[in-house]
Amino acid sequence: MSENDTRPQMLCVDDEPAVLEGLELRLHKQFALTLCTSGDEALGQMQVKGPFAIVLSDMRMPGMDGAALLAKVRECSPDTVRMLLTGFADMDAAAAAVNDGQVFRFLIKPCKPEVLLRAVADALHQHQLQRVERDLLERTLRGAVKVLCDVLSLSDPEGFGRAARIRDLAVALAGQAGIQPLWPLEVAALLAPMGEVSVPPEVLRKARQHVSLMGDEQAMVARVPQVTDQLLASIPRLDDVREILRLADRSSGGELMPSGTETLQSVLRSARALRLARDFDDLESEGTRAGVAVAELQRRSGHYEEPLLQALSQLKGAAARGAVVRHLSAQQLIAGMVLADDLMTTGGQRLMARGATITDTLVERLRNLRPGVLREPIRILQRQDMPAEHAA
Repeated sequence: MSENDTRPQMLCVDDEPAVLEGLELRLHKQFALTLCTSGDEALGQMQVKGPFAIVLSDMRMPGMDGAALLAKVRECSPDTVRMLLTGFADMDAAAAAVNDGQVFRFLIKPCKPEVLLRAVADALHQHQLQRVERDLLERTLRGAVKVLCDVLSLSDPEGFGRAARIRDLAVALAGQAGIQPLWPLEVAALLAPMGEVSVPPEVLRKARQHVSLMGDEQAMVARVPQVTDQLLASIPRLDDVREILRLADRSSGGELMPSGTETLQSVLRSARALRLARDFDDLESEGTRAGVAVAELQRRSGHYEEPLLQALSQLKGAAARGAVVRHLSAQQLIAGMVLADDLMTTGGQRLMARGATITDTLVERLRNLRPGVLREPIRILQRQDMPAEHAA
């Protein structure tokens, strides 16, 4: 398939070459076709050319039959619409595959051209609907999470400032390590502090300053992840986000699971990226320089995934070389800037923690403050790739 080919991709699998030739004759104008004669070959093509909009497979094939193949396709590519070609003798198996949710539709051989064309048109429409729903869900969730975090950050600037720093680093690490999709990791990092709303502010302050806690205070802090999980459980479609947070506290850097879907592997690797970003931020918050912090984490053999450690070394080195600090007044702040220091009032109140990205909500709040309330000038971190209008 060439870069200029806009046809949707379709994978056809049948052990009879004559059937594949017939499918190619009927479908090549509407689809960029890939033809395979076995289930194993088809799974290989899924890795090389996928994702496919549609996979159409014969039921009876040597080795892996069509139902088993489509079940594997469902695991590795949930958005791919799956269809089954079957004879009358396989009707019970085909019906079972449909009822189990493995296939969208089955076609009876021999299949009339008009029936085939109508069925693949319906399958393509289903694929488009699934993609639109997924994209809409991701945008809606991300927007809702952003609003929630903007509001919560005003009440706990330190906690959510740290969450924003960790989010940025974890997403950058995962991006360099080839982890997809990124949005569950981004949401997990931002919402991790939600459970801290159940902890009294004075206890949170002691915990963040590494002051010894009483027994009941330790129990409060220890329950934060559980409270966060309970809060997130009421939000639909956040199962992967919750699992990333659960795994982040106990995932190691060892080998990936030998089996499991791509989704499970992505969740596990996202949890490892989140854990590494947290540990780096902890070291840096204690005053450890970025290079020393990276070296310390690299010495913890077996604790982290090697590709993520390599990404951390590259990213933090590049960040140190490619950023400058600007001194701005409150009136010059705009959304998208990153704080180099805590944003403080002249009375010593922290409004937002260093490393946090300034939001439209914060800008609006600052406009409502009386002159002289903020400690100025305000230092912001400007990357070399930041648009010119962000410069002082």
